Amino acid sequence: MSRASCKASLYEEVKTGLISSAAVAIAAGICGQMELGAAMRPVNGISHILWGPQAGKSNSISGKYTLTGLALNTVACGFWAWLYQRGSRASASGAAVDAVGVAALAYVTDYYFIPRRFTPGFELSLSGRSFPWIY
Repeated sequence: MSRASCKASLYEEVKTGLISSAAVAIAAGICGQMELGAAMRPVNGISHILWGPQAGKSNSISGKYTLTGLALNTVACGFWAWLYQRGSRASASGAAVDAVGVAALAYVTDYYFIPRRFTPGFELSLSGRSFPWIY
């Protein structure tokens, strides 16, 4: 792979990761607002990885919980974007199927394979009915 194609690939992976991260944060915020009346609570809950379960109880924007949660979400979405970019097909329908597959794999990995301390933290404040919208 040439240097130019490596740069192009990295650009696409970063772009996909940032878009994915924003979409997840927005979906979590909407679900939080609808379920709890607190849009930031599920986003803050992501930071439980560093700050413990009390992060999932915080309703307001804060550097400690919100910025940490957004940063952790961006890293995780960046990984899944990298994986998606490695296997995505050129056609729109193939890419959509690949995206659903990666989302399903992310959910299963997040909630069935990794230790509870490293889950995304949405379960600290949201019901399971919100998860399909987030993933």
